[in-house]
Amino acid sequence: MNKQITKNQHYVPQCLLKHFANGKKKSKKKINIFDTYRSELRYNQPIKNAFSENYFYDKDNQTEDFLANQIETPASRIIDKIINGNFDLVNKEKLILQHFILSLFYRTPEASERASLFVNSHLESVVRQLLSLNGFDPEMASAGSFNFHPDHLASLLAFQGVIDAVLLEDLKYHIIKNETQLEFYISDHPVFIYNWLYRDLEHPEVTSIAATGLQVFLPLSPKITLCLYDPKVYKYGQSSRLVTCIDNNNDIEILNSFQIINSDSFIGFYSKQSETCLKRLYERYKNVRLHQYESDILSTNKEAKGKIKSTHSSFTKQAKLRKKPSFIKIKKKFKGCALSYQERDPDLACIHREYMKQIHEQKQHSIIELDRNKRK
Repeated sequence: MNKQITKNQHYVPQCLLKHFANGKKKSKKKINIFDTYRSELRYNQPIKNAFSENYFYDKDNQTEDFLANQIETPASRIIDKIINGNFDLVNKEKLILQHFILSLFYRTPEASERASLFVNSHLESVVRQLLSLNGFDPEMASAGSFNFHPDHLASLLAFQGVIDAVLLEDLKYHIIKNETQLEFYISDHPVFIYNWLYRDLEHPEVTSIAATGLQVFLPLSPKITLCLYDPKVYKYGQSSRLVTCIDNNNDIEILNSFQIINSDSFIGFYSKQSETCLKRLYERYKNVRLHQYESDILSTNKEAKGKIKSTHSSFTKQAKLRKKPSFIKIKKKFKGCALSYQERDPDLACIHREYMKQIHEQKQHSIIELDRNKRK
């Protein structure tokens, strides 16, 4: 029997979207969407067709099935549990959520675009130097076009998120309950990662998920947002409590601004009454760019036979966001660390880098062997 292929593949899974949708049956659940690209509202969109694209990951369903069966299904049970008011998570459940959250962070169209922009920034730096060394105007590189966007990029990034999830194991979980008349929104790139400790630090690794001071925000419903944070650096709400109840609109709007800043083209919301607030907030934050990508030449050395060897650096800068939710406090003893970059767990980060290096070397070896076999 031929396997049935899923053509319409979600980059934001239905197990998350259903909590922002109207309707009791999953097959009939509908969500309201603000299309920021076209500046139009679309009401009552079936979640089975929302935040998805045809063959977004693959045409053989290997990635689609892996995400659905190994990542989304286990996580959906925990998300439902949280939505229903059971906030106590055991270690195994936290690990499942880590894989879900980071794979979701890596697998969206916006994530693919960010990865492409990062690589293209590096390519432009290399081309600028080549132009300069050959007597051309290096500014010509800025006028050119770099189109690094390989096939199956979303699939590759999704798996990378699963591998990198181990770096989140030391983070603490916190639940934000929305007790205002406003609602939480969800965007097409819903996992928001920021580092308030290093807000003003100019360092190439500030945006690393291994950095001290990491924070992660993911809305689970119009009334609940899940937070992960570095407990050595921050105090969330009252330290002894897992849950913080918010009754002021400012904090809700700040958390919603994260979704607007993060979004690519779509923002989902539950109630039609929220559209005025959503549009107003969108106009305020639509021009904020969370990340900027920069490249630099670290060194250039002349070698034998007229050869030149240069070392290039590419890095991501995070925006200096102005407003921090009131329930987040930076501990006094860490305020003095804001000007010096550190990793939360250098040993774990080192082991992870070595592991990734081995994977890369194995992949290169496989490519070489495949090429040899083709030539035989």
